[in-house]
Amino acid sequence: PPEEDDEADSVCVVPLPPSLPPGSQRLTEPYYGVQYERRPIASPLREKLQAARRGERMPAAGGAPAPPLHLPAPNPFFATELEMKEEGEPQPALQAGEASDAVHWHATEVAFGRPKAHVVLHLACPAEAVSDVTHMNLWMAVLDEHLATALYPAALAGLSWSVSRHTSGAVLRVSGFSHKLPRLLLTLADQLLRWDGAAYAPRFEPRREKHVRELQGHFKQTSDRLALYYLHLLLEPTRLPKEAQLEAARAATLDSLAAFHARFVRRLKLLVFTYGNLAAADAAAIAAELESRVSAAREATLPRSDWADSPVTQVRAGAWRLTMRPLSAEEKNSGCLLYYQLGQLDVRPERAQLLVLLRLLQQPLFAELRTKQQLGYVVRSDEMRHGSGRSCVSGVYVLILSKDFAPPQLQRSIDDYLRTVPEAVIGALTADEFQTARGALVTRFREPDRTLAEAFSRRWTAIEEETYDWARRAKLADALEAVTLEQVRALAARLTSAPRLAVHVFGNNHLAAFGENDGSGSVAIDSWEAWRAAQDVWGDVELQ
Repeated sequence: PPEEDDEADSVCVVPLPPSLPPGSQRLTEPYYGVQYERRPIASPLREKLQAARRGERMPAAGGAPAPPLHLPAPNPFFATELEMKEEGEPQPALQAGEASDAVHWHATEVAFGRPKAHVVLHLACPAEAVSDVTHMNLWMAVLDEHLATALYPAALAGLSWSVSRHTSGAVLRVSGFSHKLPRLLLTLADQLLRWDGAAYAPRFEPRREKHVRELQGHFKQTSDRLALYYLHLLLEPTRLPKEAQLEAARAATLDSLAAFHARFVRRLKLLVFTYGNLAAADAAAIAAELESRVSAAREATLPRSDWADSPVTQVRAGAWRLTMRPLSAEEKNSGCLLYYQLGQLDVRPERAQLLVLLRLLQQPLFAELRTKQQLGYVVRSDEMRHGSGRSCVSGVYVLILSKDFAPPQLQRSIDDYLRTVPEAVIGALTADEFQTARGALVTRFREPDRTLAEAFSRRWTAIEEETYDWARRAKLADALEAVTLEQVRALAARLTSAPRLAVHVFGNNHLAAFGENDGSGSVAIDSWEAWRAAQDVWGDVELQ
């Protein structure tokens, strides 16, 4: 029985009677051994539930008003048509529609046997909106929180979505069962294009405060992460420092966010990609409806020449060094980062040679600098890419985080080791060892798409990066098969003479060595802002 303090209408006691009503079962839960009953629903209650499912409100006994508790309305996002498109339907190659200002790419794909589709809506906007990274991030955070609540039924129905910042604007991705996917897509597009102040007002301040805390976390970063951060500042002319972002986040208001949204939608260009279990006619109808809504929201279209872009600093020949102190009094470790810029390699033989070199170098470099010399906690090397598509700039970096050594000593150790790589590492390989390493890369780039999501992602990358090269991975695999051991050894020998940036972040344990000569002959960078402003940027590689 209920306790005396319990409310009578908040406690439900269901005893287990010695005898069961007709049609009932007494069962035992197999794992915990708990007994429970299963009994039929009484006819009057069943009639009320059925009426509620039809959307009707049944009056209570004696003509009293209907109770507020009732079954929810049917989920409008649940797919009821799961058939695949007919196998005989032509499967068009990826193609762009030409009937309107919007750009629409489409491909019907049913080979994976899933009644699902993926759609991307890319809204390109001017640089003045994209460069306001603080308001863009706040808008995305507030919008995402609002949508998570408002569109919970869509998630229950197996549909998913995301809204993210892009170097040229904003990107909306929707995926799931293709039947009701257009409904969700149009709902999300409306949310992107209109300002919903009433919905955003209660969410803005908590999200702004959280964003401020996240930005303040930058000043507690470890030295290796700070080294990477400073390198990105040097190589990306449009990147704002965290201090400027934090100042903007503290000053942001709901009114300033509304003004940002107005700037964002003022001039837009629409790019749509539909892929999966969608007929071409249905996909064209989706794109046309999206274009109609974008045209109604914007003041003017945006020419391609006015899109925001992401230029990359062209490091001049020679060696440059940025030396920084720690941002946190608790950071005792030092970070040393060396970056060699190799240029716009695209899928040319040089890129294939670089991939093979990095695969051959990764394990020996870790074994020497981390295991044998024990220089630090973190020792890693890899390719670093900036930009996208054919204009992407490739480079190689080596990064160490150390509690025992200051950055000048770390750099001398890295330099000494890299000078030995052409002969001691690459030259010592047997033909079989080289063939195994190269063959693993070839296999990776020749792997077929295993899921609809993988197939979609590869095709969207070609559109997003404006290469429109659906065989890009196959071309790189061909280039890898042609790589020779001598080519890799020659690249390793040229690596240390490539334009170089070094970033030294001193931990508090090593400040006594601040200003020490690292012996590399590099030119000191007194101000990363001034150095970045004085450099040229890489130009765009034209589509052939």
